[in-house]
Amino acid sequence: MGMAACGTSTTETASFENPSVATAAAGSETEAATPVARAEAPADFILPAYSAEELAGLPDAPWSSEALAAADADAALLGAWTSAENNGWCAPLVPAGATGARASTLDGGWAFEFDQAGAPGVSESGDTCRRCGRSAFGVAGTSMPVDSLNDEDTDAAPAPTYADGSFTEIVSEDGVASATISVGGQGCVYQVWSFLGEDHLRGLIEGLRIVAVEPQAAADSAFAAR
Repeated sequence: MGMAACGTSTTETASFENPSVATAAAGSETEAATPVARAEAPADFILPAYSAEELAGLPDAPWSSEALAAADADAALLGAWTSAENNGWCAPLVPAGATGARASTLDGGWAFEFDQAGAPGVSESGDTCRRCGRSAFGVAGTSMPVDSLNDEDTDAAPAPTYADGSFTEIVSEDGVASATISVGGQGCVYQVWSFLGEDHLRGLIEGLRIVAVEPQAAADSAFAAR
């Protein structure tokens, strides 16, 4: 599937706050997974449902490929998810082959970041920087329910981008390219960002894979291990 399948928009469907900025401002990075009380999926959220006609002709989502074995995922990536409050309804979504991640706390969710020496990013104080290389790109599973992407007036879910009903919107502004993503069958909104440009962001999206993990909540969890 070509990367052009990811839609580019000049308007945001959901507000994007770089998780690295939020956690830096709070000084709340974490290096180890600490189990916490799990949050229940929002009682009133509804997973989008699309007709065969709406999904016809759409490309396969990157994450519809075979799930990544937990043993093959970076430990920090799994640690960020394991310690998250939403891990029963927001499966870990990671760039295949990615190593060297740094887990960060995110209110109600999980996030992990990658540093790249000499690249733009976010300083420990939460300010953007030109060459510090900290938090140059990353992925977050937010606490926002997937229906927060619905149209405010009609409550209609956004038009799907992929054949599994997933949705992706890309916005580039203020030196960072960011994507707001819903994944078919998942209850949360994912966000992916890169200070390395939109092409880099699209490459990250193309490599995203669900990690094959055991569900962390009851059987009616928003997802099941694949």
